[in-house]
Amino acid sequence: MVALIICEKPSVAKKIAEALGKPKKKSIYSVPYYELERDGKKILAASAVGHLFTLVEKKEGKFGEYPVFDIDWVPASIEEGKKYVENYIKALKKLSKEADEFYVATDWDIEGELIGYHALYYCCGKTNAKRMRFSSLTKKEIIKAYENPDTIDFGLVDAGDSRHKVDWYFGINVSRALMEAIRAVKRWKTMSTGRVQGPALAFLVDRELEIKKFVPKPYWVISALLDNLNAIHEKEKFWDEKEANHVYEKIKDIKEGIVVGVKKRKKKIKPNPPFDLGTLQREAHSIYKFSPKKTQDIAQRLYERGIVSYPRSSSQKLPKDRKYLEDVLSIIKNHPNYGKYAERILNENLKPIEGKKDDPAHPAIHIVDIPKEKLPEEEEKIYDLIARRTLAAFWDDAEREYCNVTIDIGGEKFKLNGSRTVKEGWHEIYHFTRFDEVELPPLKKNEKIKVEKINIERKETKPPKRYTVASIIKELEARKLGTKATRAEIIDKLISRGYVVEDGSLKVTDLGIAVIETLKKFCPEIIDEKMTRDLEEKLELIQNGKIKKDEVLNEAENKLKEILSKFKEKEKEIGKELVSKIDSTNKKLKTIGKCKCGGDLVIIRTKNSRFVGCTNYPECNVTYSLPKKGRIKVLNETCESCGLPVIGIDGQKLCINPECPSKMPKENIEDLKESISNGEKTCPKCGGKLVVKNGIYGAFLGCENYPKCKYTEKIKKEVEVVGKCPKCGGDLVKRRGKYGEFIGCSNYPKCKYIEKIKK
Repeated sequence: MVALIICEKPSVAKKIAEALGKPKKKSIYSVPYYELERDGKKILAASAVGHLFTLVEKKEGKFGEYPVFDIDWVPASIEEGKKYVENYIKALKKLSKEADEFYVATDWDIEGELIGYHALYYCCGKTNAKRMRFSSLTKKEIIKAYENPDTIDFGLVDAGDSRHKVDWYFGINVSRALMEAIRAVKRWKTMSTGRVQGPALAFLVDRELEIKKFVPKPYWVISALLDNLNAIHEKEKFWDEKEANHVYEKIKDIKEGIVVGVKKRKKKIKPNPPFDLGTLQREAHSIYKFSPKKTQDIAQRLYERGIVSYPRSSSQKLPKDRKYLEDVLSIIKNHPNYGKYAERILNENLKPIEGKKDDPAHPAIHIVDIPKEKLPEEEEKIYDLIARRTLAAFWDDAEREYCNVTIDIGGEKFKLNGSRTVKEGWHEIYHFTRFDEVELPPLKKNEKIKVEKINIERKETKPPKRYTVASIIKELEARKLGTKATRAEIIDKLISRGYVVEDGSLKVTDLGIAVIETLKKFCPEIIDEKMTRDLEEKLELIQNGKIKKDEVLNEAENKLKEILSKFKEKEKEIGKELVSKIDSTNKKLKTIGKCKCGGDLVIIRTKNSRFVGCTNYPECNVTYSLPKKGRIKVLNETCESCGLPVIGIDGQKLCINPECPSKMPKENIEDLKESISNGEKTCPKCGGKLVVKNGIYGAFLGCENYPKCKYTEKIKKEVEVVGKCPKCGGDLVKRRGKYGEFIGCSNYPKCKYIEKIKK
């Protein structure tokens, strides 16, 4: 008896084989697979590499022709850069010939079911198999899934097949329609939109236009400076200037206030629920500025390592099986950082908190094992985030005290608000959640307080905020657009196509606005959220066996035919509008600021490099080099130190001037040069001398034998220690933040103690 287990990826095949026995690694067509024996049965564990098959037109028609609906599944090896897929298909075909029994062990979701079924059907020629279902790649879970197999869920297979086909119909046909409109006015640009991409861009454009049309409204704020405390008038915002000035004139010279009310209340704050994928993506972006796609990919790698559970989950509930949780906690008990928490949970039989969201297939994302080797830095960060969130779900409530003080100054009431943590609780473990610590002095009712100054300030209302890559995930989820697995990819596509620029928030470009305004004008149905949601609901009905997939596909086809026939009639008109916006967008995306000669400083890309140059070249030959790697963002900001443009590279703001004083004061560089020349610091790679050089990131050490030797070394900046932290005993150091220099604890983010620098 020979059993073939079909896995989703080679790393998972290895993990499953090792859990079931002592496998021998073999290969066929340069593709690895594993052979082992279990209970007298020979087992072969082989894998796909994600989707082995892709959709294409059955008959290739005229270039750019649309609409097209006659499509079929073919080997994905036809796609550029996927030639290797061919060998995986051949390997599964060959191995299937010696198998009597088949198991599908791909990921337990729509995509996994489709990947497994395609491999089974197209490679092995079978229409059914035993189905292993698991939420983590621990030995126990794998054995349990192997010994208690399910059957293939054909509702999931049909839902996956339909989703791919409907997405192909919309993505290919509407993208072709846009490109053909541009071609109709003798231009060319690759354009794309899709079933979810269009509605997602539409609500981003709505927000962008709201911001552009926003008219600020003035208001006045009156505050009182009380011995380094800032109290705000109880009215907070005065919309009438005369009223604000009247109050200010009445109290501006008063030097003493009276405390007329002190209210204190304590509040218990429950732990955050365990992570679903969307919340993990938002948290990783907030803390580490990781994109949702990056977080999803890292979490997937951790799952494949067998140390966290399946990440594409929409559940905020840990498994109900107490024995399972105890087994996991018994492993985590041996972790140097988390062991003490796991031990207390076990000893005191603590129960985890749950969130509202659920997932029929998978529990919330949680740790299941300790890494066997040191993880790469980014994987370590996500593992730590998941581990702390998992353990904190079992922990005590945090307790916070809020203090509200009312002060009478000349008959006008002012408010002082303070807050402090009185019991860390779960915050001791999951310290990433930020609490404002505003300690007020012990003020009592009827106590007099010195008023140093009364201020009046004119302010303006702010436009609504743009979405960030984190908040748009939440918005897509709330609007039921896309799936937990596809939302990150949708955002990436909007950015890569130039519809949106990510510079801390998602700013829609002229091109993005043009695409949506054009579609709204000529075929609004394409970006209609309701149509997308209706389709999503019908795909769920297919999954539950309540509707046939052909019914949904025919409906999508008929809708698109109707929409695109109207589009075709206005091709040239649409093309003209799009081309004018493409040109203005391209200019904005390249221009970073002004040159001293009056020209524009623009980003120039050549085959092997990129740099900043002046548009008045050759009359002006000013240039600034740029790093070869890293995503560049135009910030439209200038450097406070030298006045030259500042750009963003991978989330870091950088002045383009390598000689900028902000990068390292001149006297420091001279001292460094002298100390290095005296110390004869040598290159560890070739033995040459290390010399001080300047680059976009500031001063650094480089080998004198460059470009033959490219060794570089960062210059470590000395940290100025100014005292000890009164909260945790760590060093207090000088830091620089958004609002200038301040003193903070060196144990941040675990300890968030800060204080102002006294002038």
